[in-house]
Amino acid sequence: MKYQCLALFLLTGLLSACSSTQTTPHNHDDNNQALSELVADKGCDASFQCKVIGVGERQTCGGPSQYVVYSVRNVDETQVEQMAIAITQKEQAINQQTPPSEVCKQVLPIQALCINSECQAITLK
Repeated sequence: MKYQCLALFLLTGLLSACSSTQTTPHNHDDNNQALSELVADKGCDASFQCKVIGVGERQTCGGPSQYVVYSVRNVDETQVEQMAIAITQKEQAINQQTPPSEVCKQVLPIQALCINSECQAITLK
């Protein structure tokens, strides 16, 4: 009887741990979607209105996991920065829980320019 109770206790603990680890990537996807929606309007009058922000953290080699282009004409820059920080912190937490991969995915820096009244990403090589 003691072994059955112990087994049930351990099984309950393991199952609860599984459910908590599955929620983190889902919340991470929600934050990425929210950031994409926030910066969706990339309209601009001049290139000085176009900004780039590094978001996330690459586990193996460091640096941002992506760069996001947005227009300060249409969005509050503070909101974008806060959301980028939140996504980066979540990625850092995920990276600490998972073993590093052997491959470093290259993410090239970009520059944002106003082309045809829209902020566009130009990859720097």
